[in-house]
Amino acid sequence: MRSLDDFMPTFDAHDLHALAIAAPAGRVDRAVREVTLAEIPIARILLRLRGVGRGAGDARRPVVHAMLDHGLLLDDAPGEGLVLGLAGQFWRLRGGLPADVPRTPDEFTSYSQPDVAKAVVDFRVVGLDRNRSVLTTETRVHVVSPQARRKFARYWGVVRPFSGLTRVLLLRAARRRAEMRA
Repeated sequence: MRSLDDFMPTFDAHDLHALAIAAPAGRVDRAVREVTLAEIPIARILLRLRGVGRGAGDARRPVVHAMLDHGLLLDDAPGEGLVLGLAGQFWRLRGGLPADVPRTPDEFTSYSQPDVAKAVVDFRVVGLDRNRSVLTTETRVHVVSPQARRKFARYWGVVRPFSGLTRVLLLRAARRRAEMRA
């Protein structure tokens, strides 16, 4: 699986969470992809509040699919994890999605608009042995212009705790799913 450095080597905001899970890496990877909005009610509420996530009303929908409604799958390595990318003016109520939104990993990597932020989020599994793994999620955000960076910094100061909580709850839900199958 490609490193986040391949997609965003420099960034202005960063958040990382990890959780040990008593299950093999492949099972953990499947579990994180299957976690539904019903398992993380706060994610569903936040998506609805933002007015994003067309499928936020469907509690059976996997969280990863809801994230991809306005994002892009940058890398997918079954058994290891995935990387998602998103570009927008996140500080705006509806996320300020750009008209020229990147549609491929190469477009995303080279995309650079002064008033638009780019974010990458990964869910990565590392197997420790046959029955133990670590699941991590890392978020990075880069904003080109100083003016947009200030807007993003104010926004991030408010939403970072909720964003982090959502990802921690997703990791915990994936752990429940993966360990139930044991």
